[in-house]
Amino acid sequence: MPTASIKYTAFISGLCLLICDELFSDSQTFASILGLVLLVIGLYLISKGIGDKPDIDPYAVQSYDEEE
Repeated sequence: MPTASIKYTAFISGLCLLICDELFSDSQTFASILGLVLLVIGLYLISKGIGDKPDIDPYAVQSYDEEE
């Protein structure tokens, strides 16, 4: 199983678990805590793969031909 599917599976299952527990349960239970933990882990794994912002300034002049 690829790691990309694990990231999104944890995120989606945590989200579904939180929504279902909120809709069908009268009190906060272990399912809501587990759903929140899965959601946070999924978001962390997804955001870890984003990477750094490039150092290139898009508004800086790259060459003198652009100024003219």
